[in-house]
Amino acid sequence: MATDTDWINGSAEALILFGPFRMLPKQRLLMQADKPIHLGGRAFDVLIALLERPGELVSKEELMARVWPNTFVGRANLAVHISALRRALGDGLDGNRYVVNIPGRGYRFVAPVTIVEDPLPPEPAVTPARDPRSAMMQDHAAQLPHGYLLNLVGPGGGKTGVMLALVSETISLRQDGIWLVNLNSVEDQ
Repeated sequence: MATDTDWINGSAEALILFGPFRMLPKQRLLMQADKPIHLGGRAFDVLIALLERPGELVSKEELMARVWPNTFVGRANLAVHISALRRALGDGLDGNRYVVNIPGRGYRFVAPVTIVEDPLPPEPAVTPARDPRSAMMQDHAAQLPHGYLLNLVGPGGGKTGVMLALVSETISLRQDGIWLVNLNSVEDQ
């Protein structure tokens, strides 16, 4: 049997609704309408901790212990992530309030919260997931006719292959050809 906070620790599926937002904690996904909202990991953890006890005061010490267990961090760290959370939620815009500071004590999530246990899977916000490589190729191929320079950067894993595939598919668009400059061997100094 699920308890009130099982949706948080992942032992039960749940959909959390507040304002125009939908949150799937197990997938660590926050959406506004059907658009995913980027929220850093610590700010997401703060949101989960506040949503566990909507309307209740959660002390700064509790939040810090929850978000940074067994780690010493200053209160400024919490303030930074609360600020990021408020910014992502549009807190204070158009009269919307979600997180309220109780000076010297902590924070309270003040918007009405609805928890839906075992929801049906949400309808995808976009078309079904594409192969990441083909999605990246389509996005970058659309940019090629409009510019002369395309930088493809990121952590290791697939950029060279994507670039080579792009070159082979789009070389006919460029009468002067395409130059590929591979900077794999460059090291930060």
